Amino acid sequence: MALKIGRVEVGLRLLVSFTTIAIAYGYLGSYISTLITDRNYPIASLLLGLAVAGIFAIPQSLGGLLAAIASVIIVYWQASLIPSLITLGVCLVLYWLGFADVGYSAEPDKKLSIIEILSTIVTFALSIAFTISLFQIPSSWIASLAIGLLAATITLIGKQIQYLELSTIKNFIILGILTSSSLAIGFAIRAIFYTPKPTDFL
Repeated sequence: MALKIGRVEVGLRLLVSFTTIAIAYGYLGSYISTLITDRNYPIASLLLGLAVAGIFAIPQSLGGLLAAIASVIIVYWQASLIPSLITLGVCLVLYWLGFADVGYSAEPDKKLSIIEILSTIVTFALSIAFTISLFQIPSSWIASLAIGLLAATITLIGKQIQYLELSTIKNFIILGILTSSSLAIGFAIRAIFYTPKPTDFL
């Protein structure tokens, strides 16, 4: 099953991944809005910078597994064992379902370039920021499910985007439009319906 947008055909799994990233960016925008309202400008600026850098880092498909592990650890720290197991279970199931499509091949001797190292760091840090932001969801169970879905998406979406076989510029444009619009929507909604900072982080 695939959705065709112009000349681009988006498969169901990639559509789910795009939706997940859009939701994550929306919650990140909401969290940034709250931080700005609370005058925590340094952290808000850092998260905004990460959000922008993520547009270029995510398609590189690096650091996803480390980011997923970090997300599970944060859920365990913030919620408890059971929610973290839910996150881990959702992540593993979705990763397994999508793994066959992305064709990962181990390259243990490959040396990463500076750009690839920076992309890995950004992906890792951005995943942590997403995880923290998703704890704005009132129910820890639903938040755990969402974070599990996000963790799987982070490991897969880079390769899924590459399989569109578009130019690098077009990949950045598609992801940029998706993420920036979601970030802006989340920011605006939180700015209009402000509530005190909804997580225990930062």
